Amino acid sequence: MQPRDKKLRPQFIAFALVLAVLGFAHQWVNPWLAFDRAAIDSGQAWRIVTCHLVHLNHWHLLLNLSGLLLCGYFFEDLLDRFRFWGWLLFCGVAAGMALYFIDGRLQHYVGLSGILHGLLILCLLLGWRGNPVLHSVVLAVIVGRLVSEHLPGYDVDYLQGWINGRVYVNAHLYGAISGVVLWGLIKGGEGFVGRREQAE
Repeated sequence: MQPRDKKLRPQFIAFALVLAVLGFAHQWVNPWLAFDRAAIDSGQAWRIVTCHLVHLNHWHLLLNLSGLLLCGYFFEDLLDRFRFWGWLLFCGVAAGMALYFIDGRLQHYVGLSGILHGLLILCLLLGWRGNPVLHSVVLAVIVGRLVSEHLPGYDVDYLQGWINGRVYVNAHLYGAISGVVLWGLIKGGEGFVGRREQAE
């Protein structure tokens, strides 16, 4: 499996290191970067995006960082710098705006897991033609999990002892939806460029 963009690797590693630093320094950086509705209302709009980059504790960080590294490893043939940073910006803004405007009662939130769902969905859709059976199975598992998370009785506290907080399942849903939208935008843009090149 050849990487789509070898220049992405050092940037990907740098991003993971930034996450690690922010995660282990959560006590100092979270007050400035976490989703805080009152602070956002007062003008600190950057929190809509930066909330995805900080975590409740080091276990919360390690869970999400592991997921990110696995995506980078298994989907290196699908990701390039444009797609990776496009994911972070688009899904970060889209999921953050959804948290703010749709979940009006939400006061605080941190964690990469929401938009990490977006990255996973994006990569599975981008690589579907290359391995439709496997990707369809994994997509079905993810959709099933998203559905189960929103069923009555789902235990949002199952990681409480590890991450010192509840799993906010709406963030997973918003991240996944933003990943689907981004996939549509990417494929639409690639199709437009392809038609334009043929016309020329």
